[in-house]
Amino acid sequence: MTFHPPKLGVGMIYATALRPFLERRPDALDVLEIEPQTLWLADDPIDGPFFEFTPGVDLYADLPGHKLVHSVGVPLGGTRSPDNAHLALLRQTAERLGSPWVSEHLSIAGTPHQSAGFLLPPLQTEAGVAQAVANITKFAGGVGRPVAVETGVSYLSRKPFEMPDGCFVSQVVENADCGILLDLHNLYCNHRNGRLDWDEFLSQIPLDRVWEVHLAGGEERDGFWLDSHSGTIPDELTARSLEVLQSLPNLGALNFEIFDTFLERFTNEEFDRTVDDLRYLWSETGAATTDARPAALAPPAPKPAPDPAQWDAVLTDAVWKAETQVAEWEENAEALTLYAFLARSFRGSILARSLPRLLRYLLLRDGAAVETRLKRFYKDSDPKLYAPLECKAFADWLRHDGEADAWALALLDYDIALLEIIRRGAPIVVSFPGDPTTVFEGLAIRDLAKTPPPRPWEVEILPDVFAVEDFAQASPS
Repeated sequence: MTFHPPKLGVGMIYATALRPFLERRPDALDVLEIEPQTLWLADDPIDGPFFEFTPGVDLYADLPGHKLVHSVGVPLGGTRSPDNAHLALLRQTAERLGSPWVSEHLSIAGTPHQSAGFLLPPLQTEAGVAQAVANITKFAGGVGRPVAVETGVSYLSRKPFEMPDGCFVSQVVENADCGILLDLHNLYCNHRNGRLDWDEFLSQIPLDRVWEVHLAGGEERDGFWLDSHSGTIPDELTARSLEVLQSLPNLGALNFEIFDTFLERFTNEEFDRTVDDLRYLWSETGAATTDARPAALAPPAPKPAPDPAQWDAVLTDAVWKAETQVAEWEENAEALTLYAFLARSFRGSILARSLPRLLRYLLLRDGAAVETRLKRFYKDSDPKLYAPLECKAFADWLRHDGEADAWALALLDYDIALLEIIRRGAPIVVSFPGDPTTVFEGLAIRDLAKTPPPRPWEVEILPDVFAVEDFAQASPS
Protein backbone atom coordinates (compact mmCIF):
# COMPACT_ATOMS: atom_id res chain seq x y z
CA MET A 1 0.00 0.00 0.00
CA THR A 2 1.57 3.23 -1.16
CA PHE A 3 -1.29 5.51 -0.07
CA HIS A 4 -0.33 8.01 2.61
CA PRO A 5 -3.44 9.78 3.89
CA PRO A 6 -3.35 13.55 4.26
CA LYS A 7 -3.36 14.90 7.81
CA LEU A 8 -6.92 16.21 8.01
CA GLY A 9 -7.25 16.68 11.79
CA VAL A 10 -10.11 16.16 14.25
CA GLY A 11 -13.78 15.90 13.44
CA MET A 12 -17.20 14.41 14.12
CA ILE A 13 -19.90 12.48 12.31
CA TYR A 14 -22.13 15.17 10.84
CA ALA A 15 -25.76 15.57 11.90
CA THR A 16 -28.03 18.59 11.81
CA ALA A 17 -27.87 18.67 15.63
CA LEU A 18 -24.19 19.62 15.27
CA ARG A 19 -25.04 22.95 13.64
CA PRO A 20 -25.58 25.03 16.81
CA PHE A 21 -22.19 23.95 18.15
CA LEU A 22 -20.42 24.79 14.89
CA GLU A 23 -22.17 28.17 14.71
CA ARG A 24 -20.84 28.94 18.18
CA ARG A 25 -17.37 27.50 17.44
CA PRO A 26 -16.93 27.47 13.64
CA ASP A 27 -13.25 26.48 13.89
CA ALA A 28 -13.73 23.67 16.41
CA LEU A 29 -13.50 20.86 13.85
CA ASP A 30 -11.26 20.23 10.84
CA VAL A 31 -13.25 17.31 9.44
CA LEU A 32 -16.91 16.39 8.99
CA GLU A 33 -17.57 12.70 8.39
CA ILE A 34 -20.56 12.13 6.15
CA GLU A 35 -22.80 9.03 6.13
CA PRO A 36 -24.31 9.35 2.64
CA GLN A 37 -26.91 6.57 2.85
CA THR A 38 -28.81 8.63 5.43
CA LEU A 39 -29.83 10.80 2.44
CA TRP A 40 -30.86 7.93 0.18
CA LEU A 41 -34.10 6.34 -0.91
CA ALA A 42 -34.43 2.87 -2.41
CA ASP A 43 -37.13 0.81 -4.10
CA ASP A 44 -35.68 -2.32 -2.48
CA PRO A 45 -33.25 -2.32 0.47
CA ILE A 46 -30.93 -4.88 -1.14
CA ASP A 47 -31.44 -4.67 -4.91
CA GLY A 48 -32.36 -0.99 -5.24
CA PRO A 49 -32.52 1.03 -7.37
CA PHE A 50 -30.99 3.62 -5.07
CA PHE A 51 -31.58 7.37 -5.20
CA GLU A 52 -29.40 10.06 -3.64
CA PHE A 53 -30.93 13.31 -2.41
CA THR A 54 -28.62 15.65 -4.32
CA PRO A 55 -29.50 18.91 -2.50
CA GLY A 56 -28.46 17.22 0.74
CA VAL A 57 -25.06 16.31 -0.69
CA ASP A 58 -24.72 19.87 -1.99
CA LEU A 59 -25.39 21.10 1.55
CA TYR A 60 -22.65 18.81 2.85
CA ALA A 61 -20.25 20.11 0.20
CA ASP A 62 -20.90 23.70 1.25
CA LEU A 63 -20.04 23.03 4.90
CA PRO A 64 -16.59 24.23 6.01
CA GLY A 65 -13.64 21.91 6.44
CA HIS A 66 -12.58 18.56 5.00
CA LYS A 67 -15.12 15.84 4.27
CA LEU A 68 -14.79 12.09 4.71
CA VAL A 69 -17.32 9.59 3.34
CA HIS A 70 -18.20 6.87 5.85
CA SER A 71 -20.46 4.32 4.21
CA VAL A 72 -23.09 2.69 6.43
CA GLY A 73 -24.90 0.55 3.89
CA VAL A 74 -22.43 -1.95 2.41
CA PRO A 75 -20.76 -3.88 5.29
CA LEU A 76 -17.85 -5.83 3.86
CA GLY A 77 -17.49 -8.85 6.15
CA GLY A 78 -20.25 -11.14 4.92
CA THR A 79 -21.65 -12.99 1.95
CA ARG A 80 -23.65 -10.09 0.52
CA SER A 81 -21.58 -8.65 -2.31
CA PRO A 82 -21.58 -4.84 -2.77
CA ASP A 83 -24.16 -3.69 -5.31
CA ASN A 84 -22.72 -1.94 -8.39
CA ALA A 85 -25.32 0.85 -8.48
CA HIS A 86 -24.89 1.41 -4.74
CA LEU A 87 -21.14 1.78 -5.25
CA ALA A 88 -21.64 4.15 -8.17
CA LEU A 89 -23.64 6.54 -5.97
CA LEU A 90 -20.99 6.32 -3.25
CA ARG A 91 -18.34 7.16 -5.84
CA GLN A 92 -20.29 10.23 -6.98
CA THR A 93 -20.59 11.42 -3.39
CA ALA A 94 -16.90 10.84 -2.64
CA GLU A 95 -15.92 12.79 -5.75
CA ARG A 96 -18.36 15.62 -4.97
CA LEU A 97 -17.05 15.96 -1.41
CA GLY A 98 -13.38 15.38 -2.21
CA SER A 99 -13.09 12.52 0.27
CA PRO A 100 -9.46 11.25 0.24
CA TRP A 101 -10.59 7.76 1.25
CA VAL A 102 -13.90 5.97 1.87
CA SER A 103 -14.56 3.77 4.89
CA GLU A 104 -17.00 0.94 5.52
CA HIS A 105 -17.58 -1.59 8.31
CA LEU A 106 -15.86 -4.98 8.51
CA SER A 107 -19.18 -6.49 9.60
CA ILE A 108 -22.10 -8.39 8.11
CA ALA A 109 -25.51 -7.04 7.15
CA GLY A 110 -27.43 -10.30 6.95
CA THR A 111 -27.58 -12.78 4.08
CA PRO A 112 -27.62 -11.92 0.36
CA HIS A 113 -31.44 -11.98 0.47
CA GLN A 114 -32.36 -11.00 4.04
CA SER A 115 -31.32 -7.91 5.98
CA ALA A 116 -30.15 -8.26 9.54
CA GLY A 117 -31.03 -4.61 10.13
CA PHE A 118 -28.06 -4.31 12.47
CA LEU A 119 -24.30 -4.68 12.13
CA LEU A 120 -23.21 -8.16 13.22
CA PRO A 121 -19.70 -9.67 13.61
CA PRO A 122 -18.13 -11.54 10.67
CA LEU A 123 -16.82 -15.10 10.65
CA GLN A 124 -13.13 -14.95 11.65
CA THR A 125 -11.74 -17.92 9.72
CA GLU A 126 -9.67 -18.27 6.56
CA ALA A 127 -12.92 -18.48 4.59
CA GLY A 128 -14.13 -15.32 6.32
CA VAL A 129 -10.91 -13.54 5.39
CA ALA A 130 -11.29 -14.56 1.74
CA GLN A 131 -14.91 -13.37 1.69
CA ALA A 132 -14.01 -9.98 3.18
CA VAL A 133 -11.07 -9.51 0.82
CA ALA A 134 -13.29 -10.17 -2.21
CA ASN A 135 -15.85 -7.64 -0.97
CA ILE A 136 -13.23 -4.97 -0.22
CA THR A 137 -11.63 -5.42 -3.63
CA LYS A 138 -14.99 -4.92 -5.36
CA PHE A 139 -15.87 -2.00 -3.07
CA ALA A 140 -12.57 -0.22 -3.77
CA GLY A 141 -12.99 -0.64 -7.50
CA GLY A 142 -16.54 0.70 -7.32
CA VAL A 143 -15.86 3.81 -5.23
CA GLY A 144 -12.60 4.68 -7.00
CA ARG A 145 -10.90 5.69 -3.77
CA PRO A 146 -8.58 4.07 -1.23
CA VAL A 147 -10.67 2.11 1.29
CA ALA A 148 -10.38 1.76 5.06
CA VAL A 149 -12.35 -0.93 6.92
CA GLU A 150 -13.72 -0.23 10.38
CA THR A 151 -12.89 -2.62 13.22
CA GLY A 152 -16.14 -3.71 14.83
CA VAL A 153 -17.67 -4.49 18.18
CA SER A 154 -18.80 -8.05 18.95
CA TYR A 155 -20.89 -9.02 21.95
CA LEU A 156 -20.29 -12.69 21.14
CA SER A 157 -17.45 -14.68 22.65
CA ARG A 158 -14.84 -15.82 20.14
CA LYS A 159 -15.52 -19.36 18.93
CA PRO A 160 -12.84 -22.11 19.17
CA PHE A 161 -12.68 -22.30 15.37
CA GLU A 162 -12.05 -18.54 14.97
CA MET A 163 -8.71 -16.74 14.78
CA PRO A 164 -8.04 -13.86 17.20
CA ASP A 165 -9.71 -10.56 16.29
CA GLY A 166 -6.47 -8.72 15.58
CA CYS A 167 -5.13 -11.53 13.40
CA PHE A 168 -8.36 -11.52 11.40
CA VAL A 169 -8.16 -7.76 10.81
CA SER A 170 -4.49 -8.03 9.90
CA GLN A 171 -5.01 -10.80 7.37
CA VAL A 172 -7.93 -8.99 5.78
CA VAL A 173 -6.20 -5.63 5.33
CA GLU A 174 -2.88 -7.12 4.23
CA ASN A 175 -4.54 -9.37 1.63
CA ALA A 176 -6.92 -6.64 0.45
CA ASP A 177 -4.15 -4.00 0.60
CA CYS A 178 -6.41 -1.48 2.30
CA GLY A 179 -6.39 0.78 5.34
CA ILE A 180 -7.88 0.50 8.83
CA LEU A 181 -10.46 2.68 10.52
CA LEU A 182 -9.54 1.77 14.10
CA ASP A 183 -12.62 2.26 16.29
CA LEU A 184 -11.11 2.53 19.74
CA HIS A 185 -14.48 2.58 21.47
CA ASN A 186 -15.35 -0.73 19.77
CA LEU A 187 -12.02 -2.09 20.99
CA TYR A 188 -12.77 -0.74 24.47
CA CYS A 189 -16.15 -2.54 24.43
CA ASN A 190 -14.58 -5.82 23.32
CA HIS A 191 -11.91 -5.58 26.02
CA ARG A 192 -14.32 -4.53 28.77
CA ASN A 193 -16.81 -7.26 27.80
CA GLY A 194 -14.09 -9.92 27.97
CA ARG A 195 -13.92 -10.86 24.28
CA LEU A 196 -10.26 -9.88 23.85
CA ASP A 197 -7.27 -8.15 25.42
CA TRP A 198 -6.71 -4.55 24.31
CA ASP A 199 -2.91 -4.79 24.08
CA GLU A 200 -2.95 -8.18 22.37
CA PHE A 201 -5.28 -6.90 19.67
CA LEU A 202 -3.09 -3.86 19.01
CA SER A 203 0.01 -6.04 18.82
CA GLN A 204 -1.60 -8.08 16.04
CA ILE A 205 -2.63 -5.34 13.60
CA PRO A 206 -0.39 -3.30 11.26
CA LEU A 207 -0.56 0.11 12.94
CA ASP A 208 0.94 1.83 9.90
CA ARG A 209 -2.27 0.96 8.02
CA VAL A 210 -4.46 2.92 10.47
CA TRP A 211 -5.66 5.98 8.54
CA GLU A 212 -8.53 6.97 10.81
CA VAL A 213 -9.61 6.53 14.43
CA HIS A 214 -13.11 6.70 15.91
CA LEU A 215 -13.87 7.53 19.53
CA ALA A 216 -17.28 7.52 21.20
CA GLY A 217 -19.17 7.07 24.43
CA GLY A 218 -21.29 4.16 25.56
CA GLU A 219 -23.40 2.76 28.35
CA GLU A 220 -23.94 -0.45 30.28
CA ARG A 221 -26.86 -2.82 29.70
CA ASP A 222 -27.43 -6.40 30.86
CA GLY A 223 -23.80 -6.82 31.85
CA PHE A 224 -22.41 -5.53 28.52
CA TRP A 225 -20.75 -2.20 27.73
CA LEU A 226 -22.52 -1.02 24.58
CA ASP A 227 -21.18 0.88 21.61
CA SER A 228 -24.21 3.15 21.83
CA HIS A 229 -22.59 6.47 20.78
CA SER A 230 -24.52 7.98 23.65
CA GLY A 231 -22.27 10.50 25.36
CA THR A 232 -18.78 11.77 26.04
CA ILE A 233 -15.63 9.64 25.78
CA PRO A 234 -14.99 7.66 29.00
CA ASP A 235 -11.95 9.02 30.84
CA GLU A 236 -10.34 5.57 30.86
CA LEU A 237 -10.68 5.34 27.08
CA THR A 238 -9.17 8.80 26.58
CA ALA A 239 -6.14 7.80 28.64
CA ARG A 240 -5.64 4.50 26.80
CA SER A 241 -6.15 6.15 23.42
CA LEU A 242 -3.23 8.50 24.01
CA GLU A 243 -0.69 5.68 23.88
CA VAL A 244 -2.33 4.18 20.80
CA LEU A 245 -2.33 7.41 18.81
CA GLN A 246 1.33 7.93 19.56
CA SER A 247 1.96 4.69 17.64
CA LEU A 248 0.04 5.65 14.48
CA PRO A 249 2.41 7.23 11.94
CA ASN A 250 -0.14 7.46 9.12
CA LEU A 251 -3.22 8.69 10.96
CA GLY A 252 -5.19 11.09 8.79
CA ALA A 253 -8.26 11.84 10.93
CA LEU A 254 -9.55 11.46 14.49
CA ASN A 255 -13.35 11.49 14.60
CA PHE A 256 -15.89 11.45 17.44
CA GLU A 257 -19.18 9.59 16.99
CA ILE A 258 -22.44 10.40 18.73
CA PHE A 259 -25.99 9.69 17.57
CA ASP A 260 -28.01 12.82 16.84
CA THR A 261 -30.60 12.04 19.53
CA PHE A 262 -27.82 12.22 22.14
CA LEU A 263 -26.08 15.13 20.45
CA GLU A 264 -29.28 17.13 20.85
CA ARG A 265 -28.81 16.75 24.62
CA PHE A 266 -25.12 17.72 24.55
CA THR A 267 -24.24 20.85 26.48
CA ASN A 268 -21.79 23.45 25.25
CA GLU A 269 -19.44 22.38 28.04
CA GLU A 270 -19.53 18.73 26.93
CA PHE A 271 -18.87 19.72 23.35
CA ASP A 272 -15.96 21.94 24.32
CA ARG A 273 -14.44 19.25 26.53
CA THR A 274 -14.76 16.65 23.78
CA VAL A 275 -13.10 18.93 21.21
CA ASP A 276 -10.31 19.77 23.66
CA ASP A 277 -9.69 16.06 24.29
CA LEU A 278 -9.61 15.35 20.55
CA ARG A 279 -7.18 18.23 19.97
CA TYR A 280 -4.84 17.00 22.68
CA LEU A 281 -4.90 13.42 21.40
CA TRP A 282 -4.31 14.59 17.84
CA SER A 283 -1.27 16.59 18.92
CA GLU A 284 0.33 13.35 20.15
CA THR A 285 -0.29 11.36 16.96
CA GLY A 286 2.77 9.54 15.69
CA ALA A 287 4.91 10.53 18.68
CA ALA A 288 5.89 6.98 19.70
CA THR A 289 9.55 6.09 20.13
CA THR A 290 9.13 2.54 18.78
CA ASP A 291 8.37 1.16 15.35
CA ALA A 292 7.48 -2.34 16.54
CA ARG A 293 5.71 -4.47 13.98
CA PRO A 294 2.61 -6.58 14.68
CA ALA A 295 2.99 -9.95 16.36
CA ALA A 296 3.19 -12.98 14.10
CA LEU A 297 -0.13 -14.08 12.71
CA ALA A 298 -1.85 -17.01 14.38
CA PRO A 299 -1.88 -20.38 12.59
CA PRO A 300 -5.06 -21.35 10.74
CA ALA A 301 -8.05 -21.85 12.99
CA PRO A 302 -8.90 -25.45 13.96
CA LYS A 303 -11.71 -27.27 12.18
CA PRO A 304 -14.59 -27.77 11.91
CA ALA A 305 -15.98 -24.31 11.30
CA PRO A 306 -19.14 -23.08 9.55
CA ASP A 307 -18.80 -21.43 6.16
CA PRO A 308 -19.56 -17.70 5.91
CA ALA A 309 -23.04 -18.31 4.46
CA GLN A 310 -24.01 -20.54 7.41
CA TRP A 311 -22.60 -17.99 9.85
CA ASP A 312 -24.54 -15.10 8.30
CA ALA A 313 -27.78 -17.09 8.24
CA VAL A 314 -27.53 -18.30 11.86
CA LEU A 315 -26.82 -14.80 13.18
CA THR A 316 -29.55 -13.17 11.11
CA ASP A 317 -32.13 -15.75 12.17
CA ALA A 318 -31.08 -15.44 15.81
CA VAL A 319 -31.60 -11.68 15.73
CA TRP A 320 -34.86 -11.50 13.78
CA LYS A 321 -36.62 -14.75 14.59
CA ALA A 322 -35.77 -14.49 18.28
CA GLU A 323 -34.15 -17.93 18.12
CA THR A 324 -31.46 -16.92 20.60
CA GLN A 325 -31.13 -20.43 22.02
CA VAL A 326 -28.85 -21.60 19.20
CA ALA A 327 -27.56 -25.00 20.22
CA GLU A 328 -24.01 -24.45 18.99
CA TRP A 329 -23.81 -21.10 20.78
CA GLU A 330 -25.32 -21.77 24.19
CA GLU A 331 -22.65 -19.63 25.81
CA ASN A 332 -23.84 -16.66 23.73
CA ALA A 333 -27.53 -16.76 24.62
CA GLU A 334 -27.29 -13.45 26.53
CA ALA A 335 -25.34 -11.79 23.73
CA LEU A 336 -27.81 -12.93 21.07
CA THR A 337 -30.69 -11.69 23.21
CA LEU A 338 -28.90 -8.34 23.43
CA TYR A 339 -28.43 -8.20 19.65
CA ALA A 340 -32.12 -8.98 19.18
CA PHE A 341 -33.04 -6.15 21.56
CA LEU A 342 -30.68 -3.66 19.90
CA ALA A 343 -31.86 -4.55 16.40
CA ARG A 344 -35.52 -4.16 17.36
CA SER A 345 -34.81 -0.89 19.17
CA PHE A 346 -33.08 0.47 16.07
CA ARG A 347 -35.98 -0.61 13.89
CA GLY A 348 -38.48 0.86 16.31
CA SER A 349 -36.66 4.20 16.26
CA ILE A 350 -37.11 4.33 12.47
CA LEU A 351 -40.87 3.84 12.84
CA ALA A 352 -41.15 6.30 15.72
CA ARG A 353 -39.36 9.03 13.76
CA SER A 354 -41.06 8.36 10.45
CA LEU A 355 -44.62 7.63 11.65
CA PRO A 356 -44.84 10.00 14.63
CA ARG A 357 -48.58 10.73 14.47
CA LEU A 358 -49.63 7.13 14.02
CA LEU A 359 -47.34 5.79 16.75
CA ARG A 360 -48.41 8.46 19.23
CA TYR A 361 -52.07 7.76 18.42
CA LEU A 362 -51.61 4.01 18.95
CA LEU A 363 -49.73 4.57 22.22
CA LEU A 364 -52.48 6.83 23.54
CA ARG A 365 -55.12 4.36 22.43
CA ASP A 366 -53.49 1.03 23.33
CA GLY A 367 -50.66 1.79 25.77
CA ALA A 368 -48.19 -1.06 26.35
CA ALA A 369 -50.00 -3.30 23.86
CA VAL A 370 -48.30 -1.36 21.06
CA GLU A 371 -44.92 -2.91 21.93
CA THR A 372 -46.41 -6.40 21.72
CA ARG A 373 -47.85 -5.57 18.33
CA LEU A 374 -44.54 -4.21 17.07
CA LYS A 375 -42.81 -7.44 18.14
CA ARG A 376 -45.22 -9.38 15.95
CA PHE A 377 -44.44 -7.10 13.04
CA TYR A 378 -40.68 -7.56 13.53
CA LYS A 379 -41.12 -11.31 13.50
CA ASP A 380 -43.34 -11.32 10.43
CA SER A 381 -41.42 -8.84 8.27
CA ASP A 382 -37.69 -8.55 7.51
CA PRO A 383 -35.97 -5.18 8.07
CA LYS A 384 -36.11 -2.82 5.10
CA LEU A 385 -33.33 -0.39 6.23
CA TYR A 386 -34.70 2.68 4.43
CA ALA A 387 -37.42 4.55 6.31
CA PRO A 388 -40.01 4.79 3.48
CA LEU A 389 -39.70 1.05 2.78
CA GLU A 390 -39.87 0.12 6.45
CA CYS A 391 -42.95 2.27 6.96
CA LYS A 392 -44.66 0.94 3.83
CA ALA A 393 -44.04 -2.61 5.10
CA PHE A 394 -45.52 -1.68 8.48
CA ALA A 395 -48.54 -0.08 6.81
CA ASP A 396 -49.23 -3.22 4.78
CA TRP A 397 -48.75 -5.41 7.85
CA LEU A 398 -51.01 -3.21 10.03
CA ARG A 399 -53.89 -3.49 7.60
CA HIS A 400 -53.35 -7.24 7.27
CA ASP A 401 -53.29 -7.44 11.07
CA GLY A 402 -56.86 -6.20 11.14
CA GLU A 403 -56.45 -2.51 12.04
CA ALA A 404 -59.89 -0.99 11.39
CA ASP A 405 -59.68 2.33 13.28
CA ALA A 406 -60.38 4.97 10.61
CA TRP A 407 -58.31 7.59 12.43
CA ALA A 408 -55.33 5.28 12.84
CA LEU A 409 -55.40 4.41 9.13
CA ALA A 410 -55.77 8.07 8.11
CA LEU A 411 -52.84 9.12 10.29
CA LEU A 412 -50.83 6.26 8.81
CA ASP A 413 -51.61 7.46 5.28
CA TYR A 414 -50.66 11.02 6.27
CA ASP A 415 -47.28 10.03 7.73
CA ILE A 416 -46.54 7.80 4.73
CA ALA A 417 -47.47 10.61 2.33
CA LEU A 418 -44.97 12.95 3.99
CA LEU A 419 -42.27 10.35 3.32
CA GLU A 420 -43.27 9.70 -0.28
CA ILE A 421 -44.11 13.20 -1.48
CA ILE A 422 -40.66 14.09 -2.81
CA ARG A 423 -40.13 10.80 -4.60
CA ARG A 424 -43.55 10.97 -6.22
CA GLY A 425 -43.01 14.56 -7.31
CA ALA A 426 -46.76 15.25 -7.30
CA PRO A 427 -49.43 16.24 -4.75
CA ILE A 428 -50.90 13.51 -2.53
CA VAL A 429 -54.43 13.67 -1.14
CA VAL A 430 -55.09 12.03 2.23
CA SER A 431 -58.64 11.33 3.40
CA PHE A 432 -59.71 11.70 7.05
CA PRO A 433 -62.97 10.65 8.72
CA GLY A 434 -63.33 14.20 10.09
CA ASP A 435 -61.50 17.50 10.53
CA PRO A 436 -57.99 16.35 11.60
CA THR A 437 -57.14 19.61 13.39
CA THR A 438 -58.61 18.47 16.69
CA VAL A 439 -56.79 15.13 16.54
CA PHE A 440 -53.46 16.75 15.63
CA GLU A 441 -53.87 19.13 18.58
CA GLY A 442 -54.73 16.21 20.85
CA LEU A 443 -51.63 14.29 19.75
CA ALA A 444 -49.49 17.33 20.57
CA ILE A 445 -50.72 17.36 24.19
CA ARG A 446 -51.14 13.56 24.44
CA ASP A 447 -54.90 13.77 24.86
CA LEU A 448 -57.43 12.17 22.51
CA ALA A 449 -60.48 12.96 24.61
CA LYS A 450 -62.08 15.09 21.89
CA THR A 451 -63.24 13.39 18.72
CA PRO A 452 -64.31 15.56 15.77
CA PRO A 453 -67.69 14.94 14.17
CA PRO A 454 -67.62 12.20 11.52
CA ARG A 455 -67.49 14.06 8.23
CA PRO A 456 -65.28 13.17 5.23
CA TRP A 457 -62.29 15.48 5.03
CA GLU A 458 -59.36 15.65 2.63
CA VAL A 459 -55.89 17.16 3.00
CA GLU A 460 -53.67 17.81 -0.01
CA ILE A 461 -49.91 17.57 0.58
CA LEU A 462 -47.70 19.39 -1.92
CA PRO A 463 -44.08 18.61 -2.90
CA ASP A 464 -43.12 22.17 -1.90
CA VAL A 465 -39.39 22.97 -2.27
CA PHE A 466 -37.85 19.75 -3.58
CA ALA A 467 -38.95 17.54 -6.42
CA VAL A 468 -38.23 14.08 -7.73
CA GLU A 469 -35.65 15.58 -10.13
CA ASP A 470 -33.49 16.37 -7.09
CA PHE A 471 -32.77 12.67 -6.65
CA ALA A 472 -29.84 11.28 -8.62
CA GLN A 473 -29.82 7.63 -9.59
CA ALA A 474 -26.74 5.70 -10.61
CA SER A 475 -26.98 3.01 -13.26
CA PRO A 476 -25.35 -0.35 -12.50
CA SER A 477 -22.10 -0.89 -14.31
